[in-house]
Amino acid sequence: MKKILALMLTLAMALSMCSFAAADEPVKLVWFIYCDSVAPLDWPEVEEVLNAYSAEKIGVTCEFKYMNSEQIALATQTGEYFDIAFTCDWYNDYATNVAAGMFREISADLDNYPALKDSIVDLAWEGVKVNGGIYAIPHMKDIGYEVFWILDSNYFLNEKGFEKDQFITFDGIEKYFEAYKADHPDDYPFKMSYGGITSWQNALCDWINMDYEIGLDWNAQGTEDEYTIKSALEIPAWVERVKKIHEWYQKGYINPDAAVTESMPRAQAGVVQSGQGWFGAETVWANAIRKPVYISRYDGPMLSTSSIRGSMTAVSSFSEHPQEALKLIELMNTDPWYRETARYGIEGKHYVRNDDGTVTKTDLGQTNMKVQAYGQGHYTLGALEASPFPEVPTDIHQWETTMANYSNAKLSAAMGFTPDLAPVETECLAVKQVIEEYRKELWTGTSDPDVVIPEMLERMNEVGLQTVIAELQNQLNTFLGK
Repeated sequence: MKKILALMLTLAMALSMCSFAAADEPVKLVWFIYCDSVAPLDWPEVEEVLNAYSAEKIGVTCEFKYMNSEQIALATQTGEYFDIAFTCDWYNDYATNVAAGMFREISADLDNYPALKDSIVDLAWEGVKVNGGIYAIPHMKDIGYEVFWILDSNYFLNEKGFEKDQFITFDGIEKYFEAYKADHPDDYPFKMSYGGITSWQNALCDWINMDYEIGLDWNAQGTEDEYTIKSALEIPAWVERVKKIHEWYQKGYINPDAAVTESMPRAQAGVVQSGQGWFGAETVWANAIRKPVYISRYDGPMLSTSSIRGSMTAVSSFSEHPQEALKLIELMNTDPWYRETARYGIEGKHYVRNDDGTVTKTDLGQTNMKVQAYGQGHYTLGALEASPFPEVPTDIHQWETTMANYSNAKLSAAMGFTPDLAPVETECLAVKQVIEEYRKELWTGTSDPDVVIPEMLERMNEVGLQTVIAELQNQLNTFLGK
């Protein structure tokens, strides 16, 4: 009998110890995170290091699932479980997921995470609201639209003797194309894929929805048309830019196969490129292109709902651990070591730290830790990447400069407005289908806008464009209290 009692006591103690150990086990989360093609090759090793840190720090570990647009669409459609997900207006669509009840409303939760809440400017919180609720954490980065020319320093500065100009207009870049074409008649200064010029239309309209080319005309601010929603195809600035792109194509500045070229890595593109960024981003682009470059702004700054929603993180409505999810998001956005490891990898292996506080990726880091860092969390937190070229020094004050520039930004007349597309879902899909039929050739300058735009508009109107605009105009008027 005594042996049985002793055995029972031993078993009870073992079970008690198991229960205690189980209680101390870190909570494991699943994070759907953005990648443009495939996950970083060395991510499993980096994830192990991150999890050791977060388990000790906050009692949480995470499986990061890197997904491109097609993969995350499939995952959400099939109901694959996640706790945290990257979202924006162009990937894992924010408004659609909020309307579908996929993302948790976190307004009340944020008071329990003051470090996270205070790390983000008030305007950004306003920009992510949907009907007064907050369903995602905006990433502190370039939250305004600023679009730049990226120019090859070796050619334009050293070989041709051009002077640096920080503000070259969209049309003004043509003399740079002319110079290169004269020297290289069989080459193209402005190479691109069928996606067209990177970020070329971001700041052309105050976008209500860029997928359907619907927005407010920035140039109408201060007039009676300030709050009038239009198709971009009827906004003069947009039309003039498309015509200019077609002129460049005809003059041989753009590769003739652009409309059928699937991708164009920056390292293979021409001596002039385009991108959304900030003064200081030339270091990022120099690293991507592997050449010294300088930059010149041609659009912006402009602050709008769509610009603020360019990069966010949401918590799943179906997460079994929403508070732990917010703890991990807070860690990613406020802890420099965790943020730098997620962005650059393992110190000494994937990057080294420099005396000025910047970091330099190793060759292994360049090949095996390619991440879209803005999709992970705050882009302004942690060490900046050093330039590999003395001609492109890293500006360690770039984020202070960027935020200061926003004080002079053009501000959206419809900040915080989120259209509900459900009443016109059928018409939206039909409009998008028409756009897709023409987009590759129109965006690359291959087709003639004078012919194509009227044809597109006629077809878009036939399938319900004006119905969409009327519905969204009514919603905007209600939002504005008009």
